[in-house]
Amino acid sequence: MKKQRFTGPMGSWMVQHLELRRSLGYLYVAAEYTLDAFDQFLNEHFPKCKVISRQMVVGYLDTTHHKLPLTRADHVSVLRQFCRFMLQFDLTTYIPEKGLVGPAKVQTKPYIFSQEEIDKLMQQAMQLNVRSKILSSTYKTIIGLLWVTGMRIGEVIRLKIEDINATQGIITVRQTKFYKSRIIPLRPSTTQRLVNYLEQRSSFGYGNAPAEPVFVNNRGKPCTISTTPKTLRTLMARAEIITPQGRTPRVHDLRHSFATRWLMDIYQSGKDPNIYLPVLATYLGHANIANTQVYLHPSLELLSLAGEKLYSYIQSKQESHNEKGK
Repeated sequence: MKKQRFTGPMGSWMVQHLELRRSLGYLYVAAEYTLDAFDQFLNEHFPKCKVISRQMVVGYLDTTHHKLPLTRADHVSVLRQFCRFMLQFDLTTYIPEKGLVGPAKVQTKPYIFSQEEIDKLMQQAMQLNVRSKILSSTYKTIIGLLWVTGMRIGEVIRLKIEDINATQGIITVRQTKFYKSRIIPLRPSTTQRLVNYLEQRSSFGYGNAPAEPVFVNNRGKPCTISTTPKTLRTLMARAEIITPQGRTPRVHDLRHSFATRWLMDIYQSGKDPNIYLPVLATYLGHANIANTQVYLHPSLELLSLAGEKLYSYIQSKQESHNEKGK
């Protein structure tokens, strides 16, 4: 039975706040869980409260010590937004300070995968649960799609059969992080692999109606955001893909890898990366270029290539200067 949310003293206000934020284009999925947890805390310790105080916020945050610093900082941010919303109704509402739980932990440096590592990852996927009719193919196809499109894992998992247009070679990604939809063009080889997977999926008797999810697990059920990333990281561990810090890479690092490979391709083609950044931003589904630049991580190979181009440029300028001096 689904648990009823927002039953505490601030529940109705939180529902209004969420509706407002979502009307502005924010998904607010994680924020909903944070607010509900805060409302439960208030219901237990301040059941008759009418206004948010510092004692309430600090008391709730004290129950989150077991969580990562970055997660706790996100909680503060969510509560700040809600308290700002409540301030218009009561000017005595406490607004949490940004540093209330200390500095957030520095984000992990993304790991850039190589083609060889992706091949190893796919090999591990093909060894998954050999008794299953579809599971190994499901994960091999997911890995390939993440690698060649830079899609978010949630976007891949939510794909429906109707979102794949094999004739035109495009994928439609519907209303994702910022309620934005976009179209992703595919190479013919990628389109064919998706078609092969869908045909294999259909041959095993899984539903092929337009609204059916593309990727299914060994029980024929839709792959989920709670299980799929864990399985992918298990495959990374089995393939012995380890970061310099001795950890298993994140699934999101595949998206960073795509953007970095794109940057390398642009450099090798002799084109100006700054001109093509808006194209990459649109392809990745970013609201602005600043978000895209976070994903660009110069590799040693790329830095070497950039150095060679700079050296050639200096040489040509010097030769031109010498010619004029004659």
